[in-house]
Formats: sequence, C-alpha cells, structure tokens
Amino acid sequence: MKKLPVVLFLLAVLLALSFLTEGPCDSPLVGGHTGAPGETGCDGCHGGTPNTGPGTLTLDWSDTSGHYVPGQVYDAVVTLAQADRDKFGFVALALKDSGNTTTGQFSIDDADRTRTFNDGPRKYVSHTSCGADAAPLGSLSWTFHWQAPATDVGAVTIYLAGLAANHNHATSGDDAYELALHLTPADTVASASGERLDEAAFSLHPNPVSAGGLLNVRLMMPQVGRLQFLLLDVAGRTVRRFDLGEKATGNQMFELETAGLAAGVYSLEARLSGEWLGAARVVVE
Repeated sequence: MKKLPVVLFLLAVLLALSFLTEGPCDSPLVGGHTGAPGETGCDGCHGGTPNTGPGTLTLDWSDTSGHYVPGQVYDAVVTLAQADRDKFGFVALALKDSGNTTTGQFSIDDADRTRTFNDGPRKYVSHTSCGADAAPLGSLSWTFHWQAPATDVGAVTIYLAGLAANHNHATSGDDAYELALHLTPADTVASASGERLDEAAFSLHPNPVSAGGLLNVRLMMPQVGRLQFLLLDVAGRTVRRFDLGEKATGNQMFELETAGLAAGVYSLEARLSGEWLGAARVVVE
C-alpha cells in the first residue's frame, strides 16, 4: 500500500517530462523583441550577440525603392536560414522615426504560421508556435503584408528580429539575428522631426550615379557636430560608412566615393553626432 504514492509520484514525473520532449508546435510565442528603440532583440532572452551566428536573416520587400506611398500595401517575405536547425522564429515592428511610435498596419494570409499581436502600444507580426517548425531542416520563411499609413508621417523603419534555436528547451546555444528596413515617403527626404527637407537642405547629384563615380551631397548642417553618412541596401543592411568628422553649421557640399558598389537602389542616411538627421534615395547604375 505504501508503494502507491511512490508510483503516482513517478507517473507525475514522467508526465511532466513528456512536455519537455521535442515535437511540433512546441515553440513559445514571442513578445515585442525586435531590437527597435526601447526594446531588446531575441538576444535579450537568449543571450549572445545578434548577427554573429553562421546563419542569415533576410527581408524581401515588394518595393525596392526605399520609399512608401501612403495607404499602399507592401508584401514581405522573411527568411531565416541556418544549417541543421529545425526551429526558427521572427518578429517585426514598424515605427515612425519621429517619436518611435507604431505606424501602418500588419496583415497575414496564413493564420496557422503567422500572427499579429499587440505588446503595450506597439503592434507586431510574428511566427506562431506551429509556424516555428522547419521540415526539412535548415531554413524557414514567412509572409506578411504592411499597409503604409494613410498620410505622409515622415521616415519609417521596419525592425525585424529572428532566432535560430537549437531546440534544447533552454535559452542557451541559440543564434539571434536583426535587421532594419528604412523607408521614406515617396519623392521626399524626411528629417528626424518628420518634416520634409527640401533640396536646399539635403540633395544628391548626380542621381542616378555611376558605380565608381562621385556622389555630391549638399546638406544643411543645423548645428556643429560629427557627421556620418550610412549607405544602406534595400534590406536595411549598412554597406558603407562615410565618417567625415566634426563639421560646422551651414550649407555644405560633400563628395562620396561609390567605387565597388553594385548597381541598385540604396538609402543614404545622414547622422549628426549619432543622431538621425535625414535620409535620401540613391540609385547606382
């Protein structure tokens, strides 16, 4: 009779352990962890340094111009690849650069593999528990849509984070990834305040520019500071940095080398002492 409690205890332990076994649809749902201002990325829980793993995170955006048209819907495909992994996840967020508040609207087609959710005042799109399973091993893709805000709200950034998990039911040994896609209103250059900068404030010439040529940038410096230009591809990855040092106020002209750049559409961001100043579209031919 005394053996019965022991048997029941062992059964309870076995039942609990059964929930820890690997299987489909056993991945937890994520919260707001895109690496955007005010929040961590996947590394906030899983450790490590983003983008140091052997895998790749890509965002294929249906419009490669680097701009958005108010009210227009854009299609996105997220792909996360890493050899021998069978669990992957992602989460994305769209913020106005001015104030870092949610903008636009996410929507999905496959409710089994993707979902939209709110975390505080911010709105996200991510994988579901079943949408994290990769078969065969090695990569996983998800699709979603983003409708731009109905009006010009200035520059917008799509923040994206991904995780390639080793499925050990712990936070160790996983690899985190992040990227950002920067969008400006069509046919405008946006300032950090969300207001438009006219050509006297920020202009590029020639544009398109030939690969290997010089891109002339005219910029109105609002104050003294250390000036830096970042050239980003359509996936939001920085492909070149131009550190120009301390500059005075006033209207100034700068020459940027384009040697070695592949033909395509880029976004040129201006930063003053680390603060985002403005962005403009660049076409390299």
